[in-house]
Amino acid sequence: MFKKGFLNSLANRFKADTCGNVAIIFALATVPLLIAAGSAVDMARAHIVQTRLQAALDAGALAAASSPGLTDEERIKAGKTVFNANYPEEKLGTPATPIFDIEDGKVIASVDANLPTTIMNVAGIEKLDVSTSTEITIPSLKDGEVVLVLDYSGSMNSKGKYQTMRDSAIKLIETLTEEGENEEVKFGLVPFSHHVYTTLPKNYVANQTGSGSWTGCTYDRLYPLNTKSTTPNVEDDDTKWGIEVDDPHNDWGCNGYISRGLEVRPLTDDHFGTIAQLNDMSPYAWTNIALGMEFGWHLLTPNAPYTQATSGNDEVVKAIVLLTDGRQTQKSWGPNGSRTVANGEENLETMCTSIKNEGILVITVAFDLQDEDTEDRLRDCATNPDEFFYIAETNAQLVSSFDAITKQLAKAVYISK
Repeated sequence: MFKKGFLNSLANRFKADTCGNVAIIFALATVPLLIAAGSAVDMARAHIVQTRLQAALDAGALAAASSPGLTDEERIKAGKTVFNANYPEEKLGTPATPIFDIEDGKVIASVDANLPTTIMNVAGIEKLDVSTSTEITIPSLKDGEVVLVLDYSGSMNSKGKYQTMRDSAIKLIETLTEEGENEEVKFGLVPFSHHVYTTLPKNYVANQTGSGSWTGCTYDRLYPLNTKSTTPNVEDDDTKWGIEVDDPHNDWGCNGYISRGLEVRPLTDDHFGTIAQLNDMSPYAWTNIALGMEFGWHLLTPNAPYTQATSGNDEVVKAIVLLTDGRQTQKSWGPNGSRTVANGEENLETMCTSIKNEGILVITVAFDLQDEDTEDRLRDCATNPDEFFYIAETNAQLVSSFDAITKQLAKAVYISK
């Protein structure tokens, strides 16, 4: 048996020994640090879940709102079906059954989800609650005016490119117009190559006299009018289209446009006629992107010579979809009477800025485009490069791009907030 003095001495020595204190304190301090790091990971996972939930809920609500001729119960069923297809059970997070209601002409949808935590459960937080909602108006509280500015230069003849563009554009029109029945959405076409072939009043075409209309091929107006959407001055030929230029491409005359159906089509609710023209058109000659954009812009303004567009109505969604597969190869008018390809590139940039400033949605597509400068120019031209600029290197990617564009245009017309 130990003596009392020996035990007291041993206890005092243990009490005085501090060799392990630092390790113990460090271990205790590590716990909250690990929880904090884990919280960041779990919150990032929660953000991913919310983003995916929002996309699935928007898709479901859009399907419920845009499907024609359905009862409220059928709309709700359609919304849930599309949501479940876009957010299957195996995705990160466990969603509850989404709630869809029809109120005041809107589809109102919401959904909650539970996300099991990883590190945060050490602190007793076993799950995170994620929720989102959306509202979409049932058609049609907003009208739509959409101009398709499409590259029909000769290079679109290869690899079945123009056929894929044509079929994708037709599908877009059919979807947004509910198989041609929705007259609240209008479409216009600007098929461009080195010329644009169109019909204009004679008093807006240089060197024309008398009344009536003129139909033919034209280049751009003189600078800077080729970067504006103003109406020509009937008293001044220098403000009009049809200015004569010395250009070898003039030998590729209007007959090629006529035989291939390449004519500007102003905004119209005759959707079957628009689709018929798309089916009839085929490519020809060179590339003049700036000229196509110039006429696309004119179609969306109420200024003469095209007067089909509405004016000053915030409830009308106006959009241009610009697609090209090549760089600018045609000369355009610029400062001091110059006429160069570089002018055309700079004019496109100027127009894109002005068009966006007018509140027109600009969506651009680089299709099998092997030119980095033009690709950058199209990216900058889009309303939001991250959202409204597309690169499609193959026909399959173009189909996917047009599917996304269709959803964006439908969302612009129908989603209220």
